[in-house]
Amino acid sequence: MIIKNPKFEISAVHSSQYPKSDLPEIVLVGKSNVGKSSFINTMINRKKLARTSSEPR
Repeated sequence: MIIKNPKFEISAVHSSQYPKSDLPEIVLVGKSNVGKSSFINTMINRKKLARTSSEPR
């Protein structure tokens, strides 16, 4: 898979807020501070699309 133009779309709380798209979706599930944001940034070869923190919340 080649990701050409990654961007943050929306932070949705309700299903009515989900963006309409025919593109495939990937879901990442895990507890806080397990590296989900770091994984996203590594996969798209960017440092700050997904926010990471050095301190757990």
